[in-house]
Amino acid sequence: MRTTRVRGRVVAAVAACVAAVTCAVLGAQAPTPATASEPRIWQGIFTAAQAARGKETYTSACLRCHAGDLAGVTAPALTGDRFYQSWGGEPIDRLFLKIRDTMPPNFGTVLDDKAKLDVVTYILQTNGFPAGTSELVVGSEDLASAQVLKKGQQAAVQNFSLVQTVGCLVKGDGDGWKLARTAEPLSTREDAPSAQALQSAASRPLGTRTIQLLSVVPFSPASHEGQKVEARGLIYNDPADAKITLTSLRPTGAACDR
Repeated sequence: MRTTRVRGRVVAAVAACVAAVTCAVLGAQAPTPATASEPRIWQGIFTAAQAARGKETYTSACLRCHAGDLAGVTAPALTGDRFYQSWGGEPIDRLFLKIRDTMPPNFGTVLDDKAKLDVVTYILQTNGFPAGTSELVVGSEDLASAQVLKKGQQAAVQNFSLVQTVGCLVKGDGDGWKLARTAEPLSTREDAPSAQALQSAASRPLGTRTIQLLSVVPFSPASHEGQKVEARGLIYNDPADAKITLTSLRPTGAACDR
């Protein structure tokens, strides 16, 4: 009986040890949750059917200049390193506006905005961006805000980097000015907007942040008070007291209630 009880205790102890080791191993093998979500462009913002339509339009209207593989003939490549050099870090809307306003050149081809946006989705698909369940549409938040980023790249904005954003221009304390209802700042390579970029800013949704503006006097802020503006400059991105030292401040022509 004593031997039986000892064996029982030994077996129970061994079983407990095995269970503990098993839990430890399984815990070590369990996947670690992602610390940051995938950028929006990698979550599927157009459909495969939309990109297929875009391919048909591209073949009939764009192929002679940009080539069947998008590598470029008499026009720049729309894939690979050249694509990222031209459009990396920019909102998709910048690419769409370029195509909408200037393509195809002088070939007598007339395409509406929807067809040109389909071509954009085909270009994105060719560069490896995944399709999703909803089409990308003109005027959408995804078109205005989703940035062209390589796989694994995050749309992080570092302190003292050049950014662009939109918000409502309001008076601050004393002689100060600030942006209310400010959209999340995006990295940019241009210190002032083109006409196309300003159109894109007009359709970009407002946000929830408030950002102080520095070096604002040269931009005559009083003449734009209460308006939806596009701002560019160097950011100090403190969550409690964010500031942008301006290089540009331009009204978008859109109302601040949008």
